[in-house]
Amino acid sequence: MNYRLEIEDSIRYIVVPRLEELGLKHCFTTRDMDIGITTNGQPEKVNENLKKVFKFLKVNPLVLYNGYQTHSKNIAIIEDINQGEEYDFGRYFPDTDGLITDKPNIATITRFADCTPIVLFDKRKRVVANIHSGWKGTLQRIGVHGVRMMKDHYGSKPEDIVAVIGPTIGKLDFEVEDDVASQFKEEFGYMEDVIKKKDDIKTLIDLQTINKNILLEEGLLIENIEIINLSTVVTDFLHSFRRDRNDFGLMGSVAVL
Repeated sequence: MNYRLEIEDSIRYIVVPRLEELGLKHCFTTRDMDIGITTNGQPEKVNENLKKVFKFLKVNPLVLYNGYQTHSKNIAIIEDINQGEEYDFGRYFPDTDGLITDKPNIATITRFADCTPIVLFDKRKRVVANIHSGWKGTLQRIGVHGVRMMKDHYGSKPEDIVAVIGPTIGKLDFEVEDDVASQFKEEFGYMEDVIKKKDDIKTLIDLQTINKNILLEEGLLIENIEIINLSTVVTDFLHSFRRDRNDFGLMGSVAVL
């Protein structure tokens, strides 16, 4: 299994041994806490939950960087502790769905429920990209955009990048109608087995495989791509908007060099 479920103070976290072995401090949080700003509704509770995550990771970061996620392909590069705007939870970049840094002790977070979290880690240059790839971000190939930014800004080589495609709405659960299905067919219709007709109205989309395929096309090695095979919709210890609707919360992908 390419992930491990760990428990600290009765809270479950998903850890990826591959990233752990490479020295990246990272975890996906679970349904045991809600770290969403709008979903939680209690800033002090969100801060308390973030402190628990840092305690679990055994880090005391100088700053936590957030993106105000808008399902874009916008990614910010972080080079110091004073970028972006002040925030209740560190600092943030408006209209941003990915964060890249090579600076130690700077934490980044993306938030997700059914959307796809992607972590890209250059094991040689020690650069990490923390990316939120919703279905709109996947259509825009935000993961590929992250790889290209790492190449252009840091000199990263695709063959040195380890990618983790985290828990997301699964291929049997992401049902869409023609308005969305037609966009995926136009962009990814050349791929096999990622877009399947369920009935006259619904189509099933495999977001994890699509993201894997576009990273392979960008030059990542198959042995360096880890897919966490957990569907948020049917895994009871994960948040899911599709399943929980008005009662949904948000999980986090938290990374610290």
